[in-house]
Amino acid sequence: MVVAFLILVPIAGVAVWAFFRFGPAGAERKAVLRFNLSALGIALLLGVAWCVRTYLVMSPTVDAPWWPTISALGALALFAFVLGVAAVVRNFVRR
Repeated sequence: MVVAFLILVPIAGVAVWAFFRFGPAGAERKAVLRFNLSALGIALLLGVAWCVRTYLVMSPTVDAPWWPTISALGALALFAFVLGVAAVVRNFVRR
């Protein structure tokens, strides 16, 4: 689990950095800001949904003590993936 965190934390950090660092050149600032906020909101909602789902599935089992760890790993992976996809899609935002 430690190795997974050591891999996912830098990946998520690079995804966040790249998401904010590289924006579309000719797009309106308001449209890009609206898209960025929407993408961040979707990423956070998916992370929370993953945590709730993991809790509901794992809490009645013998693996219940591991649900916070699995939730954190999944949320990090989802967050990085959503921001990566959003960074690619954001290049098509014009107005």
